[in-house]
Amino acid sequence: MNDHDTLRFLIALAVLLGTAKLVGELGRKLGLPLVVGEILAGILLGPTVLSRALPSLGQALFHGTAMRQMLSGYTTLAVVLLLVVAGLEVDLGIVLRRGREAIFASTFGMLAPLAGGIVLGLALPDSDLIAPDRRGLFALFMGVALSISALPVIAKTLLDLGLFKTDLGLVVMSAAMVNDLVGWLGFSVLVGPMRGGALDVQRLSITVGLTLAFGGALLTVGRSAIDRLLSRFGESSGGVVSLVIVLALVGASVTEALGVHAVLGSFIVGVAIGDSPSLRERTRATIHDFVTSVFAPVFFASLGLRVDFFRAFDPRLCILVFTIASVTKVVGCTLGAKVGGFNWREAGAVGFGLNARGAMEIILALLALEAGLLKEQVFVALVVMAIGTSLLSGPMMKRLLYTKEEERVVTLLRRGAFIRPLKSRNATDAIRELAAMLEPKLGHLAEQARLAVTEREQVAPTGLGDGVAVPHAQIDGLTEPILALGIAPEGIDFDAPDGEPARIVFLLLLVPDRYEDEIQILASIARGAIAEEARSALLMAGDIDTAASVLSEAAKRTAARKTRAPTLADI
Repeated sequence: MNDHDTLRFLIALAVLLGTAKLVGELGRKLGLPLVVGEILAGILLGPTVLSRALPSLGQALFHGTAMRQMLSGYTTLAVVLLLVVAGLEVDLGIVLRRGREAIFASTFGMLAPLAGGIVLGLALPDSDLIAPDRRGLFALFMGVALSISALPVIAKTLLDLGLFKTDLGLVVMSAAMVNDLVGWLGFSVLVGPMRGGALDVQRLSITVGLTLAFGGALLTVGRSAIDRLLSRFGESSGGVVSLVIVLALVGASVTEALGVHAVLGSFIVGVAIGDSPSLRERTRATIHDFVTSVFAPVFFASLGLRVDFFRAFDPRLCILVFTIASVTKVVGCTLGAKVGGFNWREAGAVGFGLNARGAMEIILALLALEAGLLKEQVFVALVVMAIGTSLLSGPMMKRLLYTKEEERVVTLLRRGAFIRPLKSRNATDAIRELAAMLEPKLGHLAEQARLAVTEREQVAPTGLGDGVAVPHAQIDGLTEPILALGIAPEGIDFDAPDGEPARIVFLLLLVPDRYEDEIQILASIARGAIAEEARSALLMAGDIDTAASVLSEAAKRTAARKTRAPTLADI
């Protein structure tokens, strides 16, 4: 590599990043996921368009051994950082809390597409395989690829629908976390054979054992050590970002040295860091924004440089892969959620929620393509499936769960309680203060309600962002939901994703196992209270009737708006 190669790389990187951001933002304005625009930018700059229209320019920008090596290094770093960001979304406390439902949904939701993918891999004709003699390995990869979910896309979809803080949302997130953990471990086991090595069962067993030992140590002893390190940085988000990147690189190096892929190490590091109570939501958002703004656009744009999408697009394969992936995932997760205790509509929503494959699927497909396991036609089919399932997830969940609940929320609030101002300065005291206002209605259940809401808040903070929080819990013995509203002009920290203190605090007490109540009431509150005009009016409300009217009008104005497509840039 010489100075000229360095110059070409810097220019190519600027062109890739700039074009990916530009086309991505243009696509988002048209309602498309950001990642679609970023991939489209790569298609425009790659062999599909630029190399056809202006071959000399395409050759000058992106071709050559040195250029490929430098771009490969950048995208490898991008994948490692993208997976640590995905790991940050995993909360082991939530998985344990919703263990039964999550295990059923994730187990059924992994086994069905795993079987479907293996059958598909075995049934495809030799012409669809790059190496027919490796059909067994290809079939195993297809099974793993179809069984994985895209945790970040699922999280964003739940946030957009106002379901992230509901018990159904926690089950979907927990099942997705289990899916990701098992899926990436399964993929990592296939890495050695994918790279051309023989399938040595003894060596594979040692590798898996060492990997599990590393993961177990990191998620137990390592997690405590990481939490102590993070606590020393205090409010310094810059120091935390540096620490996260260093740990991600170390973890990736360890698993790569063990013979599994580097992405598994960075993902496990992300899980260990994300589960730390010392990691603030604002810092988490800073890490996310840094990675998805600088590394993700180049990574997804680089996909278009690798494949001629016009030549590799096979409608038959795309339809086949999309259909098998969607049917097996939705049916499997739906059956699992039904066994776990949900009704059929709620179980169907869990199924469609977990059907989103998104960027995680694309990363898997790219790694298999680079390992020489996939033909370009199969790679393109997996990319199309990943985008299609992510686009379908939100609208189908909304169709299954959404009903107009504005008037019910108003009725609940008018029957509940209103405090202005809240005197509390922290979440625990605010819950106690609001629960005390409901004591005449709760009677002997008042203390039980306070403890239940406080415990749930510690497991999964309920700050929605934009100055709104909805601490809630299911209360044994309750026959109807109860709602209270408190206004805290100075704000109370409910660990919201945007780091903003909550000035509008709803306390919602729910009947056990009536998930539909929780989903609809929380979604209605979110639609009404998060709108800027409604927030301002609620902060000025002096009594319960005024607050209820503000919430009702705001919810009616926003109820008809469509949920925007999940932005896969939030990976």
